[in-house]
Amino acid sequence: MKVLVTGGTGFLGANLVHHLVTRGDQVRVLKRRRTPPDILAGLPVEFVEGDVTDADSLLRACQGVEGVYHVAALVSYWRPRRAWQHRVNVEGTRNVVEAAARAAVRRIVHTSSIAAIGFRADGQPADEDTQWNWGPHDIGYCTTKHLGEQEALEGNARGLEVVVVNPAVIFGPRDVHRNTGRLLTMVAHHSVLVWPDGVITTCDVDDVCAGHVAAMERGRPGRRYILGGEHWRFPDLIHAVAELLGKKVRVLAAPEWLESLVAWSLYGMSRVTRREPALTPELVTVRRLVGTYSSARALRELGFPQTPLRQTLEKTYRWYVENGFLKDRR
Repeated sequence: MKVLVTGGTGFLGANLVHHLVTRGDQVRVLKRRRTPPDILAGLPVEFVEGDVTDADSLLRACQGVEGVYHVAALVSYWRPRRAWQHRVNVEGTRNVVEAAARAAVRRIVHTSSIAAIGFRADGQPADEDTQWNWGPHDIGYCTTKHLGEQEALEGNARGLEVVVVNPAVIFGPRDVHRNTGRLLTMVAHHSVLVWPDGVITTCDVDDVCAGHVAAMERGRPGRRYILGGEHWRFPDLIHAVAELLGKKVRVLAAPEWLESLVAWSLYGMSRVTRREPALTPELVTVRRLVGTYSSARALRELGFPQTPLRQTLEKTYRWYVENGFLKDRR
């Protein structure tokens, strides 16, 4: 199958491109001019220069493909990025749908997020039918992913087959700057970590790639599929990483007021440095409210695989060591 991947040089996108090439698909990658393609080096893929905010480049990229994996997004919880985040996550998705419709593409798999699904205050897992309720909390990423998902689903009224996937918190190889990468390096270099309590739904990046392919092949148009796996409390997750690295780490619970104080202090400093801090007030709110998510629909309709997180962390650790991001500590 000949497909276009937007966001193909990011964490999830790069893993998806590797997955698609391995299974024999013809892959075209939309690449911004200044983005180096190093993470895809050596792969037999076609690069098309463009950007989801550039409608003309998208139309060129969509010519002659059967399907589009729209993975590109701006993940940020920093208020100064909001305007650009809206352009990428909302207007960019609208541009992808428009270009795909004009180029007679058959199907789009839109990578959304659990951020586009509501959270439950009763402690039960949310699912695809849980009403989105992040609006009053004014979280830019949640809002733009919600609106972007609506833009994607509008494509079904234009003759496209649009399927939405909502990954949970993704872990795996090639995640240099975010979830797995940040967690591995923090635990590797510190013996005491101050971290809030809370729970997240995790997932393996290879499983998420398989879920994308299943959505392309047999997902129901207009339907959403949560792609998640195990539920982990933050302290337990940190201890699991420490065990993997063969070290002991002490996790101190951070009260909400302290986390908020640190976040606002870092936010104030970021106004001067113009760099996004590791912790923001928006991220504090998300950590406090986000709960767990059910992948029952994806398991039932897509045959979505679920790799145990400890196994995911193990293969990620090996990738980090082999690629020089961490010294072998075992």
